[in-house]
Order: sequence, then C-alpha cells, then structure tokens
Amino acid sequence: MLNDTYGESFVAWFAERANEEFPHRDSNGPLFAHRYLSEVGYWQLFKELKADWEAVVILGGWSSPMTNQTLFMTTALRIPVFIWADHPHPRKRRWLAERSRRLYLAFLARLVSGFLACGQPTVEHLVSLGIARKKITNFPYWVELARDWSVPTRCLDEEAAKQPLRLLAAGRHVPVKQFEVAIRAVALANSKAGRVLATLTIAGDGPESESLKNLAQSLGCETTVSFPGWLEIRNVYEALGEADALVLTSRFDAFGVVVLEAMAAGRPVLASNGVIAALDRDEGSGAVLLHPAGDAAFLAKQIAELANDREQLRSASVAARSIAEQWPPERATKIVDEILARTNPNLRLLRNAKASTVRSSVNAEHGGSAAVATSGK
Repeated sequence: MLNDTYGESFVAWFAERANEEFPHRDSNGPLFAHRYLSEVGYWQLFKELKADWEAVVILGGWSSPMTNQTLFMTTALRIPVFIWADHPHPRKRRWLAERSRRLYLAFLARLVSGFLACGQPTVEHLVSLGIARKKITNFPYWVELARDWSVPTRCLDEEAAKQPLRLLAAGRHVPVKQFEVAIRAVALANSKAGRVLATLTIAGDGPESESLKNLAQSLGCETTVSFPGWLEIRNVYEALGEADALVLTSRFDAFGVVVLEAMAAGRPVLASNGVIAALDRDEGSGAVLLHPAGDAAFLAKQIAELANDREQLRSASVAARSIAEQWPPERATKIVDEILARTNPNLRLLRNAKASTVRSSVNAEHGGSAAVATSGK
C-alpha cells in the first residue's frame, strides 16, 4: 500500500517480531523496510530520527511503553507526530480514572500534530473525549482490492442455492469475540428450518477453542460447525471467497479488519453492534446486517433470511463490494500526503548534519504491540 508509493522512504518500527497471542509468520520480508525495537533497541530509533530532519512519526496507539519512549524522543527532536488510534474500549471507568485519562489526552493533543482515527465512529468518540475535531483525521485500516471478484455461487446457480448458506467467522478465540453466539445462532436457524440451512466455519485459535468445540457438540452441530485453526492471510481470503457471508459477533471490536477483507471480496457482513468497522461501513444498503451483541435469536433470523433469499444475498454482495471500492489503498496515500503537507519538519531542536530523503507513512499494530513509522515530506 503506502510502501508502494513511498518506496524505501517508508520505514516501519515494531515493538517486537511476534508474541504468543498472534502466532503468525513474519511475512514482511522485502515488502517494506522495517525494524524490531526488541532487537535493535530505542537508541537505533533515536539515531535514525536524528539523522533525518524531515522525519514525521506516526504512532499506533497512545498507551504503550513504546509510545511513551518514542514521544520523549520526538519531543526532544521536535519531530511532528501523529497518533493512529483504534476505537477506545467503551468500558465504564471510575471518575478519577476517567478524569486522569481526559487530562492525559488533552496534554497529548497539545503535544502531537494530530490524531488519525480508525473510522468515523472513532472520530466522534475522540471528539467526545475532548480532542478538537480539527486535529482528527478519519484514517481507517486499508485492504487491497482484487480486480476479480464474484457474488456467491449460490446467487448464480440454482443447484448451489439448494446447499446450506456458508458462513465464516475468524479471529482469536477469546471471550470478547463471543463466537458462541454464532454457534447458537446457526443451531437455532437450522432447528427452526428443520434442515441444515447454514454451516459455520470458525477460523482462528485461542484459549476458548475447546469450549467452543464442546458447545458445538452439545448443540448437535458437529457436522455444521467446523474449526480449521489459525489461517494465514492468504488462506483467510481463500476462505472468504468460498463463503457466502462473514459473521462477527464480538461484544466489542476496536475495528475488525476482516470486515474490510470480506467487503473487498464482495461478501456481506453479519456483525454485532459492537464491531466498529461494521458500524463505520454500514450505509444502510444491506451490505452490513447488524444485530444486538449477544442476541443469537436476532442473528439466527438474519441468517435464515439470507439463506432463503438469493436476491437479498446478491444485492448485499454487490453493495459490499461497492462500499469497499470507495476505500482503495490509493485513498490512504492521498490522506497521508495531505497531513504531511500540514506539518513543519523544519522545527527541529537537534538538526542533523546531513539531510536525508527519508519519507514514509504508517503502520499499526504487529504482534499485539504498537508500531511507529518514521516519515518526512
């Protein structure tokens, strides 16, 4: 994406290569320049920042140790900084904790050049926390748009339409994802139909995996609910292509990139009202079907409607792809160029002896840790 535009000028810094909660392979390879602070240290970051007086930093989040140390460096060097933020968790906080949080954000807002919010709901939330709207730019996650895509096969073939609706759920098997709601909804939809109306594939792994499998077995869903384990990104896209729709039942999801991946593949999304990406991309066109978080009966009704109405599924599929096409990666580049144009990298306390041409953009979380990218105009 942005590395295609900025080339070698794009440098992403990650706190660590991976951790036990995200058992992915390191597939960055030669795609873009990147460093791991756990391996090269903060001193290396400081030296590279100091060596480039055109640097601009974009930090993924505001509450990690990496954020604090990087902000200390950028403040000393007077480097423009932007905070790229997911939607904060909406949990209730005690008065003192909430007051302290707002004071910290007010201080942070004066320190940084701006905030990049993951979606319009996050923009509004940050405004509600006291951050000036003029300092916030809507900058969600981005996914590639494949040229070739198709509506689900059941929309095109009468024989395929006789088969069960194929649903995909994907993510870490942890309590907040509430995959048990999806299992119960499929079981309920099938029970009410008196036949196998829908099947469910739950990709991923985590501490809840065994209990989810036990639930499926107890509900008699051994043949309709499957667990393929953790999938690499290319396999997720393959699974989306084979599915008819995506299901996301989280109690809260700070964004949910798989929503964007599904819509890029032309797949409608059945999501809870706690999934920020679904709220952000819901235009009322039928591409996103929302249900109250935790309401399996409501979700079961939506599943039955999609399974029994090929035209609704086709229309939802086309609408999903249409929304995805409004957010191509090229749009991200344009937004970054606009915010870089508003910065003044000449306000440097420690000027480097030799100017460089380093320019980059953004990277967000990797291995569960905040990330930073150095950037300049």
